[in-house]
Amino acid sequence: METMRWILLLAGIIIVLGIYLYSRLQGRRGSSYLPAEQPFMETDSRIDPLLDDVGDNGDVDAELESLSQLIVEDRTLQNHEAQAQTTAAPLDMAMPDKVITLYVKAPAGVPFRGSFLVEAMGKAGLVFGDMQIFHYLENHNGRDRALFSVANMVEPGTFNPQAMDDFSTRGLVLFLQLPAPFDAVKAFDAMVAAARSLATSLEGSVYDTTHSVLTNQTISHLREDVIDYQLRQRVAQTAS
Repeated sequence: METMRWILLLAGIIIVLGIYLYSRLQGRRGSSYLPAEQPFMETDSRIDPLLDDVGDNGDVDAELESLSQLIVEDRTLQNHEAQAQTTAAPLDMAMPDKVITLYVKAPAGVPFRGSFLVEAMGKAGLVFGDMQIFHYLENHNGRDRALFSVANMVEPGTFNPQAMDDFSTRGLVLFLQLPAPFDAVKAFDAMVAAARSLATSLEGSVYDTTHSVLTNQTISHLREDVIDYQLRQRVAQTAS
């Protein structure tokens, strides 16, 4: 398809140039047969009025400019289409089906200080790592993998270990992405335990996805939701 576009565009340019050269040649031949008394600027009837000897340069230049612009626009459109094809797929593939989130918020007017935050993360079993956030790691076959992660609740959501003494935030967000290559229920239980540990160390409170105070009833509901999701995933994998 792309090859055909270029062939048609080049053929158009060749045709326009051919008409231009032919008309100029006809114009020169016609002028040699004009009577001596005929005015120089009079148009010969044998010359194509669309490409006469006076205005043909402008017409051809305009046509060539139009074709050049068409080539540029065609190339730009192809580049945009190629970029869309190469960027759309990875985004769709990286999108999780489900995200479970919990929040640990500081009391009003008393933000979490960075120096205490690092210590609290360590007590909760969290380590700083990829994407400049903290992760809860599990060793699997000699390699560490993250069960869930903890980010700064304030944009851009990252931490700077080199500047924690001057850092403060009004809250943290813990998130578990599903599907995952591990026991999702186990990961959820570990995330709830980490959230409670952080709240105790930092003297904050744990909230659910709706930013309501986390209760045992909400924990049970979220846990059942994770169990149901994991069962549906296993059924789908078995069926496929």
